[in-house]
Amino acid sequence: MMTRITKESQERRHKPEVHDVKFRVGDAIELTMIEQGGVNSNETEKIRGVVLGMDKRGLGTGFYLRDVVFGEPIDRKIPLYSPLIKDIKVLEENFVFKKKRKVKRAKLYYLRDRLPQETRVTKW
Repeated sequence: MMTRITKESQERRHKPEVHDVKFRVGDAIELTMIEQGGVNSNETEKIRGVVLGMDKRGLGTGFYLRDVVFGEPIDRKIPLYSPLIKDIKVLEENFVFKKKRKVKRAKLYYLRDRLPQETRVTKW
């Protein structure tokens, strides 16, 4: 009985929690993440932003998120398989060009040099 329980717990520990949400570079997304208290904390935080790029490296896969909060641009690199991410929701597809044309770049780092209002997702 104990061996079966330990095997199941080891399998759960090594499987990352995969989110079924498909998002692309240029989409506006909203993350629900656990705050500083750790995995056992009940406090969550919602982070919105535009996906600037993806780093695909197996379990080390992450994405760059940019938003403007109170007039200050904020860039974050967030690991996709982090246990701190509870939910991912796509707010608007192709947010950068307002669905007029598709994004043709893998990385949108040039948006860092543009006006902050162009990448603002949060309505503050």
